[in-house]
Order: sequence, then C-alpha cells, then structure tokens
Amino acid sequence: MRLALDTIDRVLEAEKQADSAEKDALVEADRIVAKAEDDAIGLKNDLSKKAKSEAESAISDARKKADELIRKAEEEAEKTVNDLRQETASREEKAVKLILDELTA
Repeated sequence: MRLALDTIDRVLEAEKQADSAEKDALVEADRIVAKAEDDAIGLKNDLSKKAKSEAESAISDARKKADELIRKAEEEAEKTVNDLRQETASREEKAVKLILDELTA
C-alpha cells in the first residue's frame, strides 16, 4: 500500500511540475513574442527613418542638379542674347554706313 501511495505522490508531483513547466513555458513564449514585436517595431522605425533620410538626400541632390541646370541654361540664354545684340549692332552699323554711302554717292 505504501508503494502505491508513494507512486501516486510521485505522479501528482510530476503533474504539478509539468503544469508549472507548462505555465513557465507560456510565460516565456509570451515574453519572446513581446520582445519580437518590440524588435520588429524598432526595426520598422529604423528602416522608415533610413528611407526618409535617403529620400530627403535624393531630393536635395535633385534640387542641386536642377538649380545647376537652370543656372547653366540662364548663362547660355544670356550669352545668346549678348551675341544677338552684338550681331544686331554690327548689322545696324553696316546698314547706317550703307545708307550714308548711298546718300553721299
């Protein structure tokens, strides 16, 4: 009888330990899941910040390039206007000289 009671006590103790181990495992699993969720949120935030920073940098570079292209286009347009003014002045002088030559001839 004593052997049977010892066996029952051991089985009950083993069941208690198994229940305790199961509860501990569930708590640990919840902790692991919570940490993974926190890590995922942190990673998402880090990636978002990095992507935003890279996008801002790309926009800044594009603006600089656009400003440079506009500056070059303005310089080229100004050069063209100056060339046309010089050409106009030269033709005007030739026209005046031709008219004067016709009047004096």
